Amino acid sequence: MKKDMVKAQQAQDIQRRISSGEDALVMDMKFSQNLIKYRKKAGLTQSQLAAALMVTPQAVSKWEKGSYPDSELLPLLARTLGVSLDSLFGLTDDSGMLDLGTASAEKIRRLPPENKGRFVMEQFYSMLCAYNMNTAPENIKYPEAFAHETFAHLRTDHELGLARLNPDMQYICFMRIPEKGINSYFSISQRIMELFGFLSDENALKIISYAETLGRNYILTKECISKKLDIPLDIVSDIVDRLEHFGIMWQLTANTGGEPFPIYGYVHNIPLVGILTLAESLVHFLSCREPDIDIWTRPPFRAEE
Repeated sequence: MKKDMVKAQQAQDIQRRISSGEDALVMDMKFSQNLIKYRKKAGLTQSQLAAALMVTPQAVSKWEKGSYPDSELLPLLARTLGVSLDSLFGLTDDSGMLDLGTASAEKIRRLPPENKGRFVMEQFYSMLCAYNMNTAPENIKYPEAFAHETFAHLRTDHELGLARLNPDMQYICFMRIPEKGINSYFSISQRIMELFGFLSDENALKIISYAETLGRNYILTKECISKKLDIPLDIVSDIVDRLEHFGIMWQLTANTGGEPFPIYGYVHNIPLVGILTLAESLVHFLSCREPDIDIWTRPPFRAEE
């Protein structure tokens, strides 16, 4: 009896939070999807579940389409399906463990756009800190202030992780190391050497930096780039052709009634932005690491056997 009273109180609390919108995470836990899953797992039809709860099949159908039962019914519903209320509302998985993936995903969905990035950074920082077995969970806290340019650093036999934490520029880089090493993916190819040679050109970096400021589907001509950046047209032409060679720009032909002429679109390429961002960090030597987790025995590049 006492156990049922506790469950009833939990059910009322969940229902109150759903109705009031107080807890968006609980409200968004896909109750209807879980109800369908656990009903089928229990081998019950909608009519059979309705009979067990002494409600109509139409009521069960409505619950499975997005509405909720009265709080008084929730303990009986959970008991009939053989699951906990937390599992029914998606707060834990079938084993009773907290479903972190679902919880995090639903939290991100409910956050305003300007707060999503901070939440992701905080989650990554906590997970990275957890690699240090000597750090108690209660001591993992995202730093609020930085006296230096600060990085979170992780290096194990299986992963590499790096995050810049300072508010003027924050990023995350996490990499799983293949069994045969990163060099099984990366190769010293002619195209790689061409790319790094190309990126060492100051004018190429100026054009890329300018193009990255433009909006989506923005069309350029070589002449407008030359005028905007005060770079000779022949140099701009060569750089734009090379950008097209690497797939960073693409060419179309425009015809406005006179002689057709080429126009160019810029591909806002995330790996390229990542290369430039990491390069900036690299030249600062990644001097301050908080935390610095270094627990590897084999390098990320593997020697050939």
